[in-house]
Amino acid sequence: MSRKSSDDYNLRSMSNLMGERRKRASDDGERSLIKAPSSASLSSAGPSAASPADLERAARKQFQQDVTPGFVYVLAVFSAIGGFLFGYDTGVVSGAMLLLKRDMNITALWQELLVSGTVAAAAVSALLGGYLNGLFGRRVCILMASFTFAIGAIVLGSAPNKEALLVGRLIVGLGLGIASMTVPVYIAETSPSHLRGRLVSINTLFITAGQLTASLINGAFSYMQHEGWRYMLSLSVVPALLQFLGFLFLPESPRWLIQKGLTQKARRILSQIRGNQNIDEEYDTIKSNIEEEEKDCGGEGPVIWRMLTYPPARRALIVGCALQMFQQLSGINTVM
Repeated sequence: MSRKSSDDYNLRSMSNLMGERRKRASDDGERSLIKAPSSASLSSAGPSAASPADLERAARKQFQQDVTPGFVYVLAVFSAIGGFLFGYDTGVVSGAMLLLKRDMNITALWQELLVSGTVAAAAVSALLGGYLNGLFGRRVCILMASFTFAIGAIVLGSAPNKEALLVGRLIVGLGLGIASMTVPVYIAETSPSHLRGRLVSINTLFITAGQLTASLINGAFSYMQHEGWRYMLSLSVVPALLQFLGFLFLPESPRWLIQKGLTQKARRILSQIRGNQNIDEEYDTIKSNIEEEEKDCGGEGPVIWRMLTYPPARRALIVGCALQMFQQLSGINTVM
C-alpha cells in the first residue's frame, strides 16, 4: 500500500471515530434531559392513570413549589411583627415593675392591675377580633393593631402616674387581642398551601423572640437609677410603627376580597402574591370553599351559633378548648 493511500485510510478512520463520539455525546445529552421515572411512579401508574390534564396539574404544582415568590415571605414577616409585639408587651412588664415599685411606690393591688389589665383588655378585643376581621378585612385590622400598639407605648413612656400607666396597659391590651386574632389568619390566607404551616408558625417564633427581646431590654435598662422603665415600656413603638408603615403598602387578603364579592381585585392581588404562577386553580378552590362554608353554616343567625352547627368548626372548638384548658392549668402564663 502506498503512503498516500495509507494517509487517506487514516483520515477516514479518524473522521468515522469523531462522528461516533459526537453521536454518542448527543445521545447522552438527550438522555440526561429526560428524567427516568421512579419505581414508585411506575408502580402506582395504571394503564390510563397519567392523563394530559393530570400531568399538567402535577407539573404546575411542582413549579409553584419550586418558585415561591419572595413577596410571600415579606407578607409573613411583616404580619408576624404583631406576634413580636405580643411577646414583648407581655414580657417587658416583669422587668419594668421592679423599677416602678421603687419610683412610684406602687402597691400590690396596683401591680396586679397593671399586669393583668393588659390580658383582660386583650380578651375583650379578641372577642371582637373575628367581627372586625369580617367587617374591615385583615389588612385594616393589622393596621389598627399596630396603631394601637404605638399609642399605648407612647402613653406608657410618658405616663406621669399609675393611673396613666393603667390606661396605657389597657390600650396595649386592645392591640394584643386584635393582633392575636388577625395575624395568623392573614398569613394563612396569603400563603401557598405547601408553605402555609411553616409560615404561620413564624408568628409563634416571633412571640418568643419578643419575650427574649423584652428580657434583654429589661436587663439593659435595669441599671438606670430613675425612669428606666419608661424606655422598657416605650421601645415597642419602634416595631409597631414599622409594621404600620409596611402594611400601608401591603395587600388585603384575597380570600376576604372574594367573600366581599371583589373578585377582580382578589385576582389581581393573588397574581401579585404568586408572581408568574397560574392562579386560576387556587382562585377556584378558594371560591368553592367559601361557597361550601356558607352553605354548611346556613348563612343566618349569630356567629357563635353558626360555628357550633358547622361540624368542622365545632370539632376544632372542642379540641382547641381542651388543649387550651390543659395549657392554662399547667401555669405556663405565670412562668412567662
